[in-house]
Amino acid sequence: MNPQGHSAKAKEIRQSLDRLLPDPTGVNVAAITELAFGIAHHLIAVGAASQFGQHLDTHEGITRLLRQNQASEIAEAFERLDQLRIGRWYGGKGNGKVVEECLALLKQIENWSR
Repeated sequence: MNPQGHSAKAKEIRQSLDRLLPDPTGVNVAAITELAFGIAHHLIAVGAASQFGQHLDTHEGITRLLRQNQASEIAEAFERLDQLRIGRWYGGKGNGKVVEECLALLKQIENWSR
């Protein structure tokens, strides 16, 4: 997928995420974390293409690519989103302020990807 395709897919998934927000009862936390992770993946592909001249179509190796190009803070944000996603998707970890954290991490990645 080219950067324009990644950007379009991020926007499409964001529209789905926005339909689930706000989520005051926490019923959509697993879906929100999964969607945030997907959006982040596509935004990082866009940012890596524009900033490094390369990107990956899968999430495997993204954090390595980011760290190799001095974007460790974005690698850490992506890893944290992945941790939140896995904890909600596969486990029964509490939700607490997970949605707020996901949205803050996503905003950080969005700002970087521009």
